[in-house]
Amino acid sequence: MALALVLFGIGSALQAQDAPSYDVRLDDSGSGAAVRLCLTQAHARVEFSADSPAAMRYLHDVRREREAAFSADDDSWNAADWAAGECLSYHVDLDAITATHDTDTGWRLGDDRAAAPQLLLLRPDVQGDANAQASVIVPEGWGFSAPWRQLGPTGRRYEIPNTPPDWSANVAFGHFTEQRMELPGGTLRVSILHGPDAEQEKKLHAWLEHVTSAVLSAYGRLPLADVQVLVIPLHSRRSAVMFGQSIRGQGNALEILVDASRPAAEFEDDWIAVHELSHLMHPYLGDRGSWVAEGLATYYQNVLRARGGMLTPAQGWDRLREGFGHNDGKRYDDTLAEAARAMHRTHDFQRIYWSGAAFWLTLDRDLRRDSEGRLTLDLALSRFRDCCLPAYRGWTPEDFVARLDALLEVKTFTARYREFAALRRFPDWRGVFDDLGIRDGGEHLRFDANARDARVREAIMLPGGMQQPRSP
Repeated sequence: MALALVLFGIGSALQAQDAPSYDVRLDDSGSGAAVRLCLTQAHARVEFSADSPAAMRYLHDVRREREAAFSADDDSWNAADWAAGECLSYHVDLDAITATHDTDTGWRLGDDRAAAPQLLLLRPDVQGDANAQASVIVPEGWGFSAPWRQLGPTGRRYEIPNTPPDWSANVAFGHFTEQRMELPGGTLRVSILHGPDAEQEKKLHAWLEHVTSAVLSAYGRLPLADVQVLVIPLHSRRSAVMFGQSIRGQGNALEILVDASRPAAEFEDDWIAVHELSHLMHPYLGDRGSWVAEGLATYYQNVLRARGGMLTPAQGWDRLREGFGHNDGKRYDDTLAEAARAMHRTHDFQRIYWSGAAFWLTLDRDLRRDSEGRLTLDLALSRFRDCCLPAYRGWTPEDFVARLDALLEVKTFTARYREFAALRRFPDWRGVFDDLGIRDGGEHLRFDANARDARVREAIMLPGGMQQPRSP
């Protein structure tokens, strides 16, 4: 009898998980959207709420499509006796969302707009961990971009990964065309918003091709199979690339702010795009792990650009030396782990990013030296891609380095992590440079071919990061 009750309970729990299906139809002006939310199963009661409480001000005419008990409170709607296949319908005020000009809510550039999908899609409390699906219809001639995984090679039907509700995301719609960059290991779905002219658009696509080629030099494949890329042109009059971020809500995405009028040479000299693409190689590590995450992207922004021909190897080492040098010899009252937790309050980005870069350089040196080139950071991250990405939940930094250790059957990552997390000074990068045979030659670095780790130094900047075999 007890076993029967347990099995009944398990069956009930599984039955209660019901993935919603959304139909989203934008009106002809893009000022609003009609949404239908349907569930396949019957439920005694369902509560519908948005991932963001701010959504309540933008949703109107929320109604059940059959006559049955339905009520609203301050932050949700409640339905009793929900029938299998029944739907909820409502209207979304996209004009109001995009008028906020807030990166976490929505914004507008000319005829192109973006909005946080957490404000558009109500979530039923019976969804559990299941992924939702959505079908989207936009006005004739319009483009649409979302971080969601497209179902099928054509059409706008998607699977929506069930990520934590406070992870940011954007969907974009307007007079642009989403172009697919098919690459080894996956696809970048690139949308360039706000109408750059044909020549500028060609320049931006050529730059992105060069950038992705550099990132592929890590281990030959994109870290993720499907990534939304929003390129947002603004006029800065300062630099070609002004800002970038990787965001993980409801999928994976990159957003890059550019000045499309700047010359191609300035784009080629940029580090931001490679930095952000490198973030796709690791899971979300939280504030405590920000020095690990940002350090990896900072290390690779220099190494991968050198491998991809955007820098020479000497320039790659010089950029690392310059970043380390800004923090050389500094001592602190808190540990690196404590500083990372407080980074967004203290804005001590230099310490966090470049201490993390020194961590990954030291690890890469350790792995290559101890294994005579057989094991590398690239190999560890390639294996992590295969086992653990995409990651739709956060990881602790301890779990991340432990998994990298397990994948290479070493203990190097965890040992170095504990050492660096406890540091109250900037890491000893000069000792690593000395071992690699990198000498300060004044205006230019000098490279010692007879240094202990000279072959490691050369291998780090090679495409694929492979160490050359020893001469007999």
